[in-house]
Amino acid sequence: MVKHIDVRGTHFEIGEAHGRQAASEIAISLATYRRMFQNMAGLDWATARHDAERFKAAIEHVCPELLEEMAGIAHGANIDPLDVLVLNARSEIALTHAGGPIQPDGCSALAQHDVTTGVQWLAQNWDWKASQRDALICMTLRAPDKPAITMVTEAGIIGKIGFNEYGVGVCLNALRSQICKPRLPIHVMLRRVLESDSVEHALDMIDEVGVASPAHFLIADGSGHAAGVEVSPMGDSAMAPRHGRLCHTNHLIARHLPPGLEDFPREDSFTRLERLRELVAESEPSFATLRAHLSDEQGAPDGINRRTNPDVAESEQMETLFTIVMNLTERRAELSLGKPADQPEIIKLSL
Repeated sequence: MVKHIDVRGTHFEIGEAHGRQAASEIAISLATYRRMFQNMAGLDWATARHDAERFKAAIEHVCPELLEEMAGIAHGANIDPLDVLVLNARSEIALTHAGGPIQPDGCSALAQHDVTTGVQWLAQNWDWKASQRDALICMTLRAPDKPAITMVTEAGIIGKIGFNEYGVGVCLNALRSQICKPRLPIHVMLRRVLESDSVEHALDMIDEVGVASPAHFLIADGSGHAAGVEVSPMGDSAMAPRHGRLCHTNHLIARHLPPGLEDFPREDSFTRLERLRELVAESEPSFATLRAHLSDEQGAPDGINRRTNPDVAESEQMETLFTIVMNLTERRAELSLGKPADQPEIIKLSL
């Protein structure tokens, strides 16, 4: 079972509860990223802390309350606030040094609108380093003047994958690049998306604020709207669903990209996307069918349901760590830890 932290209060109080209740999981996150930064980017922890400080001014300008939440996490876990900032900028530190060793960049995501029932679905597998399995937590947050949020995240990180009481949900696909600017880190922007009241609001906010490094956000809401947006410091490329469906893996797919935007995907990103599109086109959405799509092992071990590939170096290995399927119209979700093909226990979430 994943630890579920349910908290209402100020942002500092939310952070303090996060840090206190997930202190052991935060220690795992810190150990994982200490190794990853060294193995993937050749960075020691002192250099990572220096890099993370570049993003502090942007967060303070746009959403100072989220810096307060990070300070609360540090207080609750009895760690340095700068270490929490490093965790929240981990994508910028780890994934923008493409060109060196091949880096992990998993995740398969989909949005599907059921025209018969009117239900909007959103789902994904999150693929990452196996050591982060035990750092995963589920959080339900209720901050003043903000919508209630339920999300799955890595301990110490304030925003990731989930949905809110307005029915707005978001999934994440990592993109490897060499681009990074001192703007909002990806995971801080994910939290801002989860504080939005509609897809349109989220897209406007992303465009206005800007992100520090490239990524793909798959955003949908309970009224049946969905969009994929490939974000970057040079600009954003939004994509609308076709026939109510939109799938994404770990490479750029928008037809019109900002000048100079380039990614460095692994080959399996292309095959996973093609397979996911085939599966989604052939069925009606439900918790069971979307979970079945995400259990697909064509191309194993580097399929949609990803298993450890023993033929690659340890630093390049990753696997599916959790699966989430969201019914945004009804504000319900099903979460499982591990690979969906192995039929792990399903945890039901609702707002």
